[in-house]
Amino acid sequence: MSLVALGCGILLADMVPQLGWYAILPGGLLVLGGLLLSGRRPVARLIPLGLALLGLGLAQQQLRPPMRPNDLRQLADGGKYRIEATVVDCRLDEDGRARLDLKARVHGQSPAPRTGRLRLTVDHCERPFLPGEHLAFTSKLKRPHRFGNPGEFNYPRHLASRGIYLIAYLPKAEQIEILPASRNWRRQMADARARASNEIDRLLPRPQAPLLRALLLGDRDRFPAELRARIAGAGLSHLLAISGLHLGLVGGLLFAAAFFLWRRSERLMLLQPPARVLPLLIAPLLALYTLLTGAAVSTLRALLIWALGSLLLASSRRYRPVDLLWFVVLLMLLINPLWLFEPGLQLSVAGATGILLLVPRWHRRIPGTWRKFADLPLATLAANLATFLLVGLHFHQFAPAGLVSNLFAIPVIGFFTLPAGLVGLGARLAGIPGGEILLHFSGWSAERIVDLADAVAGLPLFNPLDWFPDPLQLLAGAAFVLAIQALSTARFRRATTCLLAAITFLALPTAGNNGHIRVTAVAVGQGEAILLETPTGKRYLVDGGGLRYSKFDIGSRLLLPTLGWLGIHSLDGVILSHPHPDHYLGLEAVLRKMPPRQFITGLPRNRLPGQLVEAFDPQTAYIQLEPGWHRLVADPDTDLRVWVPRQQTGPVNDRSLVVYLGSGSQGVLLTGDLERTGVARLMRQLPDMQVTLLKLPHHGSRHSGTEHLLERLRPAQALVSAGRNNVYRFPAEAVIRACRERGIKLWRTDLDGCVRLVATPEGWQRQQGFSFDINL
Repeated sequence: MSLVALGCGILLADMVPQLGWYAILPGGLLVLGGLLLSGRRPVARLIPLGLALLGLGLAQQQLRPPMRPNDLRQLADGGKYRIEATVVDCRLDEDGRARLDLKARVHGQSPAPRTGRLRLTVDHCERPFLPGEHLAFTSKLKRPHRFGNPGEFNYPRHLASRGIYLIAYLPKAEQIEILPASRNWRRQMADARARASNEIDRLLPRPQAPLLRALLLGDRDRFPAELRARIAGAGLSHLLAISGLHLGLVGGLLFAAAFFLWRRSERLMLLQPPARVLPLLIAPLLALYTLLTGAAVSTLRALLIWALGSLLLASSRRYRPVDLLWFVVLLMLLINPLWLFEPGLQLSVAGATGILLLVPRWHRRIPGTWRKFADLPLATLAANLATFLLVGLHFHQFAPAGLVSNLFAIPVIGFFTLPAGLVGLGARLAGIPGGEILLHFSGWSAERIVDLADAVAGLPLFNPLDWFPDPLQLLAGAAFVLAIQALSTARFRRATTCLLAAITFLALPTAGNNGHIRVTAVAVGQGEAILLETPTGKRYLVDGGGLRYSKFDIGSRLLLPTLGWLGIHSLDGVILSHPHPDHYLGLEAVLRKMPPRQFITGLPRNRLPGQLVEAFDPQTAYIQLEPGWHRLVADPDTDLRVWVPRQQTGPVNDRSLVVYLGSGSQGVLLTGDLERTGVARLMRQLPDMQVTLLKLPHHGSRHSGTEHLLERLRPAQALVSAGRNNVYRFPAEAVIRACRERGIKLWRTDLDGCVRLVATPEGWQRQQGFSFDINL
């Protein structure tokens, strides 16, 4: 109850006005009073209320901390500054893109330097920077922002959980100056980890080297994306993160070795029973391993449980393991409330809770002779059942192969790969013979495990499934998990209620149109992706967005999660207006993971970008339209048409397909990236149609003749898709002024985020609901 109350308070932090200390102080007093007067039940009941207020206030303070006099955030004004910084953490991806978390300071004209934390992104970086290194560089400071879509990963909140409220960017690492730095404990730990990683890279081939670095050290720098996808599809992603499983395996190995040595000494055996004292003695070694592997949140959770459990064991006190787990999580959330939203902590806590609550009850129902063989399968089933919703929510995948692959992966890695790798690495670094052989065996066994798990994932019933859940699916899944838990405790009435709730949630409509047309402009930055929904429920996606010079996958990271969260799990068609990266890059993921029934374009297949052609599903019909107007929906109440200009000559923008959707007295016209010539040609061939919502051509460019369209069509509202503070300054001030002078309401994805409009007899109205506000 206490943990739930604290979590509810944290969830409310973004939804209520800033309270800060006005919530923290009364919340703390209520908790303190409840603890001091715990014998009086009415007073003790105030503890959950106090924890909810504490969670609310602490989370708000962390999300929006008050500005200090020398706060670095004061310099987020668009100017360039010389920044000196100390590296706290560094991540390097396969393409050489580095993300550095820094303690930064700027020496300006004020007596005291401006200080704070920031995240620096470097596009081209040859090596990772080590924690403790001192750097200097010149860059602009900016505040992080979300795109503004439902179901989107909350990047500013993720940074705030690390105390980071500013971001900076450099194209090349050569623009960074390395400054002299003292060798403190953090730098020494980073150097030791780097030496170990380099030794693994030097001795082992790919993919063994990155696998072993992740398994032994939690080092996922330059980890191959293809290998990561194979591991995720096999349900083994948890092995790449140093978490409770790793710490438990390492702790078990240390305990077994120490237990063997302890029993060799009669004096030690007479002093204390080894099972009581050894876990406490091992805790400092596990803390050292936690620091060496990067101190991830899930690893800290496991370390705290080990340390607290060891203290209780040494003092001969007993508590339920699940109560110990929840108490540790409660402490962690009081220290850092935003850890509640960390996927690693959510998955590790959910998995451990599922195992602790379900496995003992299932175990009792198994005949005695089979119980010793059932522990691992039952634990695997319980962990998968408890975490599949979170995996779908955060990683958009369901991997049934994990039910089988973990049965052999965990024993092999726990008893062979991990011990051989740790001993071999330690021996190699210490110059002891035999270390290289053990490392080669460890790498070979890790690779074989991945190959075997990949083969399991290739079987018909175990193929990984792309899943972009909506809120009702998540509620149905939660009700199903609660039903399983109730069945495990023989509470059949509760189980029946939960199952009925799950069926009800699945039966509820998620994206019904109720006879109206809907237009959804997904916020994809400086690009365009617009979903059209007809009154009869047909769905057409016009373009897919894309960031021209970025590796960020708009389709997988923004577009598909948004569609899923809105209840859109299938598409009748995808329409490509023209083959520019900011319109087609996001479609690659859509074609692979949510194949539409039709792909509509004005181009032959051989003139499409190669990545789109490779992504086509065999079931998707390819439709090339000839120049002119074409009606796509044969419905008397719905007018869905596409206009195709000549595709042989002229700028690519002026060859953009134009899409019209109308019903009753309302209609929307999407004009692609048409410029002045294309708009003039469109107006000459424009039939008589009711346009009450106009998507401005070319992101609101002043070179598109938008004023002529506005004068001709006289829409009540207009829509533009543009990136926040984009370098093109779209939409142009002249276009904004033209809309304002004509009394046209202008919707902008750069300012309004995802814009979802529904046509009613009274006009277009923005649809907003809980799906736009809840983002776990």
